[in-house]
Amino acid sequence: MVNKLLSQLASVEILTPKIDDTLWFFKDILGLYEVGRKGRSVYLRGWEDWYTYSLKVTESDTAGVKEIVWRTYSEKDLIDAINIVNSNGLGLGWDEGEPDMGIGRGYKFILPSGQIGKLVWEMKTWRASGELRSGYKARPMKKPTKGVQARDLSHIFIFAYNDEALAETVELLKKLTFKVNEILKEGDKKIAYWMAVNGTAHDLAISLDPSGVPARLNHVTFNVDYSDDILRAADFYTDYGLEIVGGPLRHGITDSNSLYVKEPGGNLIEVLHGGYLNVVPDWEPVVWDTKEDGDRWLYYWGHVKEAFWHGSPIPATRISDELKEIVRQKLGAKI
Repeated sequence: MVNKLLSQLASVEILTPKIDDTLWFFKDILGLYEVGRKGRSVYLRGWEDWYTYSLKVTESDTAGVKEIVWRTYSEKDLIDAINIVNSNGLGLGWDEGEPDMGIGRGYKFILPSGQIGKLVWEMKTWRASGELRSGYKARPMKKPTKGVQARDLSHIFIFAYNDEALAETVELLKKLTFKVNEILKEGDKKIAYWMAVNGTAHDLAISLDPSGVPARLNHVTFNVDYSDDILRAADFYTDYGLEIVGGPLRHGITDSNSLYVKEPGGNLIEVLHGGYLNVVPDWEPVVWDTKEDGDRWLYYWGHVKEAFWHGSPIPATRISDELKEIVRQKLGAKI
């Protein structure tokens, strides 16, 4: 019997030095809905995200990812997951939660790759009222009337700063009941993993970072409802002067359609359609090799620019001072 500790990726917090421009992108172009503001942060959601928000955008002097939040299956699973991260010396302690957003207190930790994660059990599902209430009774809210109409948070792709950090992060995530679905190799060397807790092809991916700097982000992804939405997104992006760095394309890994753009604050954002579901209990990871398969793992057809690999922040060492100190204390790594 497999005891799954984590149920899903619940939300991601990103940083931006251009808060107004970034919000214009997410609200007017991508079509996310704003549910609240607190301090320097704005809370956004897609029309089929189950909880109050899936994206928290925080004003900063840099870009990148600040926090990745996973929900557990139960309170006991939360304690078990905390014990796993603490046994690896990665725990950072409890926060107070966000009761006004329907979220209980969470336990923060640092991944060996340097990003901050958080584990939460108490989360209330969200449903719109009034004019935003959908006639489709399972939908949390109506589809928006503008933009790409991004549906819900799909996954996050993070970087590991060296081979050891990559291997240790993957092992930790496997202990937290992630399943590895696909692996990318370069000869005998494993350089990237696609993994999930929720039965999709992936809700998290991680690869080696060419910069060698901890705690960096490659991209955040939202699903769209129809494959045509990717072409509509490409129209929006080009018409409004946004830099497309990849696609439209078809991924070999995850077998999905994709488009990548750099939002005004410097973070890479993907819209995605398709990809397989995988609940096979004895699944053996599919392995791709750059020496044999070339770039087909990334684009079976289509193309990406070199900027796809740049990630955020740029320059790579422009990690927030708070995160630099946590990385130094917990991982012994300097930025």
